[in-house]
Amino acid sequence: MGKPQFYPAVFDIDISVCMSCQICVEVCPFEAIKMDKVFELSRRERFDALLLRKSDLAKSNTYYHSICPTDAPEVDAKLAQAAAKKKPAPPSPAPTGAPSVKAGTPSATA
Repeated sequence: MGKPQFYPAVFDIDISVCMSCQICVEVCPFEAIKMDKVFELSRRERFDALLLRKSDLAKSNTYYHSICPTDAPEVDAKLAQAAAKKKPAPPSPAPTGAPSVKAGTPSATA
């Protein structure tokens, strides 16, 4: 068993306080935050329109490839390697000599 990882229940970025300093990119433990050069995020409303939810911030992998063409292949390789490590091992066969019980059939002890 590995140590538990905690994920945020809600992920929001308040654009009214963002200075585009990219500190959030540096400290993100999952390398999930990437900055682009779109700085024009002004809105007519002052409050709810400046709070961007995860669904507003999510971009496709092809978009990331277009804004960071040199870094994207390396990040994709790291993600693929991490996903390969997380794949569960194939189920081991039942030990020989042990009785097998098929689904839907009553067991011998019932």
